[in-house]
Amino acid sequence: MKNILYLLTATAAWGLNFFLAKIMMESSPALIAGFWRYVVAVFILLLLLWGNLPSWKQVMAQSKRLLLVGIIGIFGFNYLFFTGLEQTSAMNAALIMSMNPALTLVLNRLILKVPITRLHVLGVSIALVGAICLMTRGDFMAIGQVTIGKGDGLMWLANLTFAFYHIWVKQYSGGMQNIHFTFFTTLICCICFLIAVQPYALFAWLAYPPVYWYSAIGMGGTGTALAYFAWNRGVAGLGVERAAIFMNTVPLFTSFFALLFGANLAFYHLWSGLIIISGLVLMQLQHWKTKKLVLKG
Repeated sequence: MKNILYLLTATAAWGLNFFLAKIMMESSPALIAGFWRYVVAVFILLLLLWGNLPSWKQVMAQSKRLLLVGIIGIFGFNYLFFTGLEQTSAMNAALIMSMNPALTLVLNRLILKVPITRLHVLGVSIALVGAICLMTRGDFMAIGQVTIGKGDGLMWLANLTFAFYHIWVKQYSGGMQNIHFTFFTTLICCICFLIAVQPYALFAWLAYPPVYWYSAIGMGGTGTALAYFAWNRGVAGLGVERAAIFMNTVPLFTSFFALLFGANLAFYHLWSGLIIISGLVLMQLQHWKTKKLVLKG
């Protein structure tokens, strides 16, 4: 149950990020917003770690793994996602990213050799239907109206990158404490953002309104530092195949937070949420079934 709460904490924070990012992107380009988001995250994680940082020898021993996850798994995903989002519709992006649990399940089988059971497939499929229902507002015919944009290819690469991120967290995060792993991969991502943006553009920060920085603190603190710490902890404890499906709760939490930003709750929010939860329950049934067999053995 503890690991499930970690995962739900992360997806809830990412659901809130859509609204905070929108506020920030009203005053700056996406990459600049991403940079300040990770600056805040690094600062908060550093405060939490003050006096408890690992030795340089420990960091160097994990350096290749940290660079892989930080550069490709986190920065690569964010860069591809935001760049793709500027060139495609929100509908296309949401539908493509909703395939992440299924893609992660396949990679988990190919790389970690974890078998895919019928309940895994059924749980992912049902949760995917719920996510699509939520994103199309209960009108499945709206999928047929989705057109292919220039950014769709980038969004698929972002999806693939995040699926690899799940696998790498499971493979490599055990070499150091989770909060240390989260801090250094976040720091590497922040440095990558600094290299990617035009440095002179950062000086525009003086003109940003207070709400920009409130949103940056929210995204950096809750939507990045806390979210990645909780997600990494949940993936390490629960397993990739069971954790990935929780990505389908992101649009569910996004709908919930929409109420706080003035949106109205519709009937499709309720039954699409129930469908997503049903898929999650099926995945848990597989775990309980396996655990029961192990205990009997």
